[in-house]
Amino acid sequence: MPTAAILGFDDSYASVIGGFADMLQVANAHMRKQGMPAAGLFEWHFISQNGLSVRASNGLELAMRALPQDQYYDLVFIPSLHYRGWQQFQRFLDSQTAVRDWLIKQWQQGAWLCANCTGTFLLADTGLLDNRVATTTWWLEGHFRERFPQVDLQMRPLVTESERLVCGGAHATFLLQAVQVLTKFAGKAIAMQCARSMLIDLTQTTQTPLQPLIADKSHNDPLVQRAQKWLQDHLAQPVRMTDLAQKLAVSERTLIRRFNLVLEQSPLTYLQNLRIDTARALLEAGDLSTERIAQYVGYSDLSSFSRLFRERVGFTPGTYRARFQLCESNELK
Repeated sequence: MPTAAILGFDDSYASVIGGFADMLQVANAHMRKQGMPAAGLFEWHFISQNGLSVRASNGLELAMRALPQDQYYDLVFIPSLHYRGWQQFQRFLDSQTAVRDWLIKQWQQGAWLCANCTGTFLLADTGLLDNRVATTTWWLEGHFRERFPQVDLQMRPLVTESERLVCGGAHATFLLQAVQVLTKFAGKAIAMQCARSMLIDLTQTTQTPLQPLIADKSHNDPLVQRAQKWLQDHLAQPVRMTDLAQKLAVSERTLIRRFNLVLEQSPLTYLQNLRIDTARALLEAGDLSTERIAQYVGYSDLSSFSRLFRERVGFTPGTYRARFQLCESNELK
C-alpha cells in the first residue's frame, strides 16, 4: 500500500492540501474499478510539525497528525503557502528545522518528495536540490536564486523531477505534480484516467506563456525610473538606445550598466519584453489583427514581431490568442 504524507502549515492553501489528497482518492476509485485489492490502494496522512491543527490561508481549520519519527512514507507532499512578504516568509522557513530534518530522513529512506509553488523553498532549504534541476513559482524566481545559488533552477518547465524530488511552479501545478507521481506509483494508465476524469490539461508543460516578461521589481533608481517611463510612453516609436541615453543626459554605457544593476537586463531587452507583454494583453482582450498589434507595439515588420513573440512566449501570436483570449461577456453568463 503506497502511503503518502501531506504536510500542512498555517497559511497553507487548503485547495492544494485537499486537492492533492483528492487526486489520490480519485486514483483509488479507478484502481478499485479495475479490481485492485485494498492493499494496493493509496493511504495518506495529514501531518504538521507539532500535530496541532493548522489554519489555512482561507481560514479553514485542518486537523493534522504530528510528524511521525518512526514511520517512513513512499511520498511526501509539501504544499504552497500564501505569500505575505519576503521577510515574513524567511522567518517561516527559518522556523522549520524539524521539518527539514524529517524531510531529509524521508528522502534518504526512499520517499519521493513533491513540493508545490512556495513549498519549493522549504524543499530547497534541505539542501537536497543542490546541483539538481528544480523549478519554483515565477514571481519568486529572484529570491529563490539568491537563497539557493547551488540549485539548477529552470523556470521554463511547469514541473521538474530529479532523483525523487518533484517541484512545481505556481499554485495550480499541484494537479500536474499529482499526475506525475501517480504515474510512478499507480502506472500511466491510472494517471491518465485521473487526468481525464478531473479535466487536467496535460498539454501545458511550460510556464513561459503564462508568466509576464516584465518582472514587478520595485527600485528607487531615478535614472532607470525615468527611462522606464519614457519607454512606456513611446512604445510604438522606433527607439535607439543612444538617443534614449542622450534624452536622459547620460552615456549609453551608464544607461546599460544601471539597467543591468537594477533590473538585471539591458534597456533593449526591457523594451522588447515591454512590447511583447503589451501585445499579449491585446491578444487576450481584443480582436485587433496581429499586424495592427505589431504596429501598436512598435514593429513594422510582422515577421520580426512574430519571431520575437514566439521566442519569448513559446507560441505564435495566433496560437497564443486562440489559447488565452478572454471569453466574451455573453459566454460567461
